[in-house]
Amino acid sequence: MLGYGVAFLSVTATLLMARFQLDLQAAPVSLFLCAIMFTAWVGGVKPGLLAMALSLLSFKYYFLTPVHSLALDSGEIPRLVVFALAGVFVLAITGAQKRGEEKLRQTGRELQTNIEDLNRTQHELHKAQAELAHMTRLTTMGELTASIAHEVNQPLTAVVNNANACLDLLPKGAPHLEEVRDALTEIVDDADRASAVIARVRQLARKAPFERTLLNLRDVITDVCALARYESASRRVTIRTELTEELPLVSGDRVQLHQVLLNLVVNGMDAMNTVEESRRVLIICGRREIRDGAPEVWLSVQDSGTGFKPEEMDRLFEAFYSTKPQGMGMGLAICRSIVEAHGGRLRATANDDRGATFQFTLPAGSWRE
Repeated sequence: MLGYGVAFLSVTATLLMARFQLDLQAAPVSLFLCAIMFTAWVGGVKPGLLAMALSLLSFKYYFLTPVHSLALDSGEIPRLVVFALAGVFVLAITGAQKRGEEKLRQTGRELQTNIEDLNRTQHELHKAQAELAHMTRLTTMGELTASIAHEVNQPLTAVVNNANACLDLLPKGAPHLEEVRDALTEIVDDADRASAVIARVRQLARKAPFERTLLNLRDVITDVCALARYESASRRVTIRTELTEELPLVSGDRVQLHQVLLNLVVNGMDAMNTVEESRRVLIICGRREIRDGAPEVWLSVQDSGTGFKPEEMDRLFEAFYSTKPQGMGMGLAICRSIVEAHGGRLRATANDDRGATFQFTLPAGSWRE
């Protein structure tokens, strides 16, 4: 209704404006065309057609002979036809412009909706990745339950024994102060060691947001070796570290880097389950490198196990692909995503003799997106 009202008002306004012209016989063709264009733009094609019909009637009635009559003089037909064609042309152009603008607005709304859906999808993806990473950490910790229990039980047993030693020493009347001091010192050291083990386990198993801090990878390696100490002893695996003196600090999340290294260590021990005991050696290497003019830290975990087949090389880091009979196939995929999120690279190579080496690099110093 608004569009049709605009049609009447615009044509009426054109006629009123024409009355103020000095030459009343000069038809305001441009004004009529503007009225048609304005009506089509505001109200659409149908109101525009009404405005064109009203303009044709007004044009004939007021400006073509005989004036003030709808009778048509044959000599005025060409002018009326030209006016009608011009009106159709203006109406077509305006309608096309109107449709184009509406389509552009619709496209913009759809694009905005798609962007919002994409942002929601990315948020859900990141949430799912965090949940999966947490589950994988807990799975890895499950494999080290015996190691954790032993690591906690051993220092606590020492605490009890040293406390009993103190009780035996004190009542005898002899001073034995030096022995008591040594025993108490060992109690403190053992209790601190037990607390450190528990702290490592809780830190690795907790579900926490990503935290970037400057880290010394020597500390990360020490923590992982402590967590895997009893497991490696029960499997008769020797873990050896070969680290250069200067390892630059890296910027990243301590818990996630624990997860990467611990997963590679456990995988290496799994790969050596069937080899002879004397060859079960796991080597963790670390050194400083320069890549594209920037310093980085290079770490590797090398085992002497069964290795993998050449055709498995390209699939090792695929989600849900595993070379273990009961593997979930998510450990290495998550490790690669963690390393890449830290600006590094993770890859695997087959050793010349036997076994495999997993290597990853991390940029040194400050965080890089």
